[in-house]
Amino acid sequence: MFVISGVTGNTGSIVAQALLDQGQSVRVIVRSEEKGSPWKAKGAEVATADLQDITAMTKALEGATGAYFLLPPELTNEDYIGESLKRAEAIVKAATAARLPHAVVLSSVGAQHGDKVGPISTIAHLEKLFIAASIPLTAVRPGYFLENIQDMMPAVMHEGVYPSMILPLDFKIDMVATRDIGLAVAEALINPPTVRHRVVELKGAEQYSAEDIASALSSALNRQITPVPVPQEAWVDQLKQSGLSQQSAEAIAEMHESINNGRIHFLDADAKKGSVNLTKFITELVA
Repeated sequence: MFVISGVTGNTGSIVAQALLDQGQSVRVIVRSEEKGSPWKAKGAEVATADLQDITAMTKALEGATGAYFLLPPELTNEDYIGESLKRAEAIVKAATAARLPHAVVLSSVGAQHGDKVGPISTIAHLEKLFIAASIPLTAVRPGYFLENIQDMMPAVMHEGVYPSMILPLDFKIDMVATRDIGLAVAEALINPPTVRHRVVELKGAEQYSAEDIASALSSALNRQITPVPVPQEAWVDQLKQSGLSQQSAEAIAEMHESINNGRIHFLDADAKKGSVNLTKFITELVA
């Protein structure tokens, strides 16, 4: 029995579906029975629990062979970092109480650092808590999400520009689709580690820059999309205008600074690669 959280989001839904497709027993964790109904119809068990409800989470994890966790990015929360750390502590307490034999967490490239990596520091904390609890852990550490492109689509569609905080505009980094991440998590659950802390880094099919993204968008939309740099001094204000809290905006800005200066980087030169490339992703995005 595999227990999956985050099934209302991108990666969790892919993990649960991939396991069901392989005939595995799945229990999904949702906040309400209504959100669990589609999964019940697919043959999954449904457990209703909030990630910070240790009692309910313990019950949801009982009897599991392995479980998948992520820290939901509630970026409008004024204490986003603090709430994420509390959620991480509750998850590990529940996993310990349920005697969970293997946890898989959605981590990130750069989680080897505990600071100066923005929101990634909360995931690094979750990894450390699992290690301290002696619960076998697989940390899936993907690169930058291709899905982040979606946040720029209003500017793309209305202004014909692709704003980027990945700078300079020709700087190429690994970008990974959440589908590839979900499949990597499912694989990790089915094949538990032989060590206490396994790290699975996940690169993109290729590396891309803001210029590459703008070019792909131009081709898909049959109109010129121009990449434009967002000056670093404007990052926080622009993120806040998008609805992020002050703390979240500062954290996301810090993460992008560490991407641009190389602090956030892959440790494994031969890391696993995703299969969804930029062209495929953009084609599906604008369809």
